[in-house]
Parts: sequence; C-alpha cells; structure tokens
Amino acid sequence: MYRLIFTDRALKSLKALQKREAGKIIAQLEELADSPQSKANVKCLQNHPRAVFRLRVGDYRVLFNKYNEFEVLEIIDVGHRKEIY
Repeated sequence: MYRLIFTDRALKSLKALQKREAGKIIAQLEELADSPQSKANVKCLQNHPRAVFRLRVGDYRVLFNKYNEFEVLEIIDVGHRKEIY
C-alpha cells in the first residue's frame, strides 16, 4: 500500500470542494494507494511542469507524482477538468 502525501495546494483545493465531491476523490485516492498499477483512470501527462500523472474522478482531475522506491503518492493539485491544466 502506498502512502498519500498532500501538498498545501491540494489540501486547499479539496477543502474548497463540496463534501460529496471531495469524498469521491478521497475514496478514489485510497483505491489508488491500495493498487497503483491497476487503476484504469490514470494517465501519464506530457510536459506538465509539476505532475507526472493524473487521475480522473468524474469532472475532476487529481494531479500526482508516484515514487515507487518510497511507496509514496504525492498529490499535487485537485480541480475541475476545465481549470486544472
């Protein structure tokens, strides 16, 4: 199981969301932490300055980095698909 680490920006973005949406995102992140290799809604980003991967949760996107050697998922930012990139 991977450990989730949230940046200040990601925490602020999650707190700004409605509780229902934030709950869905947290649930998907916990599933991702249990098995990061088998997640279907994860894609590798091309030329993004801060994040390597993105997770799709409905209309929201979670930008994150995965460090296999430390078994850590660093959550960079969370936002609506129109505003996150």
